[in-house]
Amino acid sequence: MKDRFLERFPIVKGNKENPYLIIFDAYCGQGKSYISKIISKYDNSIIMNNDEVRSWLDNYENNNELLYELQQYRLELLLKNNNSCIMDSCSCINWDRKKKILDKLGYKYYIIRLICSDNTIKERINNRTYGDDNYSKGTYEDYIWQKENVPRIDDSLIDYTIDTEKDIDEQVKDFINKYNLK
Repeated sequence: MKDRFLERFPIVKGNKENPYLIIFDAYCGQGKSYISKIISKYDNSIIMNNDEVRSWLDNYENNNELLYELQQYRLELLLKNNNSCIMDSCSCINWDRKKKILDKLGYKYYIIRLICSDNTIKERINNRTYGDDNYSKGTYEDYIWQKENVPRIDDSLIDYTIDTEKDIDEQVKDFINKYNLK
């Protein structure tokens, strides 16, 4: 399985002297995939999209152990090959487990909290189409469930907040410059 996974999601040689991770404190529909693409444009990080891997696995279970195992394996290889990575996923889900893995890896990570109104999220989710470069099957009901049942990452751990209803490009540039991530 790992060989087929790496054929579909290859490990490239990166150019980062000190690779890092960017993760999101956000629920579905808040703009993780969109922000990931913009950040990657500026800092050349590899985007690790959990929904894309779920689609490849043909499985959309949020607690799928195989998904976690494959993504952790890929993450370790990418970091060892001098790549910075953006975790395009709802990192607040199972945060304690994910934090233990991140701390064990020993690489610097930055947590970006995404914020926007419920109305904007509802509109985004209702207008997006599945396929091409959108692999999310998250619904507005999923967002509401996450908001009511999944705690956000502790405020003291948040490195930056992006309001996805405002000029995203400027906020991403500010984040990149603040932490010198070019």
